[in-house]
Amino acid sequence: MLTAFSILSLTSWAQSNILFYHTDGFYNAPNYNPASLTKQKNFTFNIFPMAGVGYSYNNREAFNMVSDILFSEDVTDESKELFRKLIKKDVSYNYVETNLINLGINSAYGSFDFQIKEKAYALMRYGGEFSRFLMDTTGLETARLEQIQEFPTVGLHLREYSLGYANEIIRNKLDIGVRLKLYYGKSFLTSTVEGQMIDENSTYYAKSQGDVFFSIPAADNEQNGVITKIAVMDGYSVMDYVFNRKNSGFGLDLGINWKINPYLTFTASVLDLGEITWKEYLYKLNFDGGLYEIQNVHLDPDRNVLIKETDEVNLVDNIDQLFEIANQQNQYKTKIPTTFYAGLNYKLSESLSLGIVNRYIQVEKMGHNSFSALANYKRSDKLTIIAGLGVYGTSFKNIPIGIQYRWRAAQFYIGTDNVLSLFAPDFSDYSSLTFGVDFNLFGPKVKYKKVKYLPFFKLKKQRRKRSDGLIFKGSS
Repeated sequence: MLTAFSILSLTSWAQSNILFYHTDGFYNAPNYNPASLTKQKNFTFNIFPMAGVGYSYNNREAFNMVSDILFSEDVTDESKELFRKLIKKDVSYNYVETNLINLGINSAYGSFDFQIKEKAYALMRYGGEFSRFLMDTTGLETARLEQIQEFPTVGLHLREYSLGYANEIIRNKLDIGVRLKLYYGKSFLTSTVEGQMIDENSTYYAKSQGDVFFSIPAADNEQNGVITKIAVMDGYSVMDYVFNRKNSGFGLDLGINWKINPYLTFTASVLDLGEITWKEYLYKLNFDGGLYEIQNVHLDPDRNVLIKETDEVNLVDNIDQLFEIANQQNQYKTKIPTTFYAGLNYKLSESLSLGIVNRYIQVEKMGHNSFSALANYKRSDKLTIIAGLGVYGTSFKNIPIGIQYRWRAAQFYIGTDNVLSLFAPDFSDYSSLTFGVDFNLFGPKVKYKKVKYLPFFKLKKQRRKRSDGLIFKGSS
């Protein structure tokens, strides 16, 4: 299901890496905070892929595994193994955020930019007593009767068109920014499914309730209002998917940059306050009342829990027995995962600054937090080195590191939020990589003439000189 996620994800599952959050002059800074537009160059133009590509994830294959289990006739052993890994995590998440076009300009009325982005999200929380009892191969897991476990899932792919604006409200102190967004949804999947073990006359069943809603170009075998099979993208081309504009929505970004004193700066922003209304290719999988008998289990009366007699039961192979497929006739709205940023940066010297940044991504029942402490060392006017420590969700073993290089009218950056993932992937829960190139035309924006600060010193006013300066005879 949602095969089209792979169109963008052949090389990356990503979100905005927070490594460069405090890096001076970073051209993608408005992606963190629209107020940072005031620091952009006079005229900036970028186009994919140089505009910036990155990835970050803690379980890259998870969403493909969900698709395999829901829609494949034969669930692969690989998908089962991925599910076993998934149920051991708190939240699994994968993001794509790719800049396609960016056009920025500064004027006497403020700073503007226009962006086109491609975004995709996949988040799920499947760890719990019920899922571990069914899928853990150790045979040591137990389950209480009628103990409900939720399986929240959000998958979303969209294109975003946006117009950003920022201005300096208090000179050298306070900048504010706003970005208006138009979304076109390509596909989505969301789940309200729950599961539990029940006892009916000493026979034990896995019982389900809830729904899975999704939208993607697909063909079905509907006859007399009954659908038994969905073929994703059957009869549709990649172009049909990519340029689908029938599902739309609106959103908003807000941000501030506050320079508390010459050394300390506070920044805050909220991104993607919005939603999409889905109108086309809507389907629903109804799990209400789904029952599947679980054999080779028995009840321990002393502990009042179910115990497995084998390492694994075969529910995943027969998941299609738990739901019915139906066309979703009504429109369906989904909220965009909202991201909150807050940061502090302290300038120790002209070449070194220390900062912290916190990011919280709000998704119902799957919100998660990221935190980084970062040092930016300006080795020269061209080269800046960034390093630090990071905590992303429940992953604590992360060392972000990267470089930013400027050359004339160009800027190049490359970095990772966890360098350990490149050299010790088995040791790392989180992985990321980001890079990009920016070309700036017509030089930097100069708002004020920079002078050395001296107490009681005022710039001498320039006086207009006469064009000749001749002295005539007889004049006094």
